[in-house]
Amino acid sequence: MTESQVTAPDARPWLRFYAAGVPHRLQVPDVTIPGLLDAAARRHGARTGFRGLHRAADACAETLRTRGIRYGDRVALVLPGCPWFAVAWHAVLRLGAVAVAIDPAAPRASLRHQLADSGAVLVVACASAGERLDAVRADTRVRDVVTVPVDGEWPGGGRPRKPARTAPGAFGPQPGDPAVLAYATADGPAAVLTHANLVAAAHQLALWHPQLRTGRETALAVTPLWQPHGLLFGLTAPLLTGARTILLPDPEPQALLRTARRRKATLLSAGPADCRRLLRRPAHELEALATVRTWLTETLDAETADRVRGSVDAVLVEGYGVPAAAGAVLANPHGANARPGTSGLPLPGTEVRIGREGAPEVGLPPGHAGELLVRGPQVCAGYWGDPAKTARRLLPGGWLRTGDVAVIGPDGYVTVIGDTGAALHGEQ
Repeated sequence: MTESQVTAPDARPWLRFYAAGVPHRLQVPDVTIPGLLDAAARRHGARTGFRGLHRAADACAETLRTRGIRYGDRVALVLPGCPWFAVAWHAVLRLGAVAVAIDPAAPRASLRHQLADSGAVLVVACASAGERLDAVRADTRVRDVVTVPVDGEWPGGGRPRKPARTAPGAFGPQPGDPAVLAYATADGPAAVLTHANLVAAAHQLALWHPQLRTGRETALAVTPLWQPHGLLFGLTAPLLTGARTILLPDPEPQALLRTARRRKATLLSAGPADCRRLLRRPAHELEALATVRTWLTETLDAETADRVRGSVDAVLVEGYGVPAAAGAVLANPHGANARPGTSGLPLPGTEVRIGREGAPEVGLPPGHAGELLVRGPQVCAGYWGDPAKTARRLLPGGWLRTGDVAVIGPDGYVTVIGDTGAALHGEQ
């Protein structure tokens, strides 16, 4: 089967399984992440705290500007999922600078690689990373480290006021500009995600869940923000849905359950490992999740998925994403068309196909296992500072090699089996 046959519009059988209200076509406005925050502060600010976040991000951006951060500079965020991550991330992007999100628990070698490879000139970090940063800083271009707290309320208090619009060109970012450098592995290359990539992924996630009540949801973000799918659920999609987002620096199960009960969380995003940790808690503690209506996760093993469904009265949505596609590729639909054990269907505006292992330009028909390839507006612009890696991973026509082995059924549902064993997950 040729590529044209695989990707022709009439060869997208998955569209007929979309849930009611999910569009078949994706229309994404030509805006940046700062533009989304401006709009969210105006539309949803009164209840959700976006106005305070807007003020805090503006103030933080001015502080970063006085420290010499300019358009195109890379700023590393070595922080857990805390309010300061949200503030600093938005501040960096408002300046037209590029955020480099790094695991705050990363060992020295990984920290050194990511700081040096990205060329970060400033780091916003938690205190626990201080010793490791001191040990590797001489091997990088970092000229300044700002330490911020990870506990307590985010620095957006004070009397609310009407947020100002971001003046066109005032801070520099345009939709096609780099926004985030995303490392899939500790020592691999970084995917360059533009503002347009992030905005597209946010729309894809929001459109996939038409049941969400705009401005009335409370989202509990367990997936780390330094991972692109954590950014997607915790910071970007809420700008469209108006969801109040709860950030947990340490998503330890007992603390997570206490927070879910106190804040009456209605949305939960947790990876498979976090799902299993939660399920180890006694049944009476899991009653704290009684208000959760939608539980988002990656593809689960059958036992874990059954236990989640048996423990909470929520819709379990299994999906799949990769950092180079902003964490958004596949998801199971709501309702009877969900297929447990699969990664679901391509999100709106997304195309997928299977390429022969070792020769991904050769398309394979449904039912045959091969490398999963993805195309869509959320796919990265390339890999930071390495045209050769970009050429290996991005094929002609905009197809991204995921490095994962998958099978597409005749109805369009995708089952991801594992990785190819090739060096795409940890670049050779």
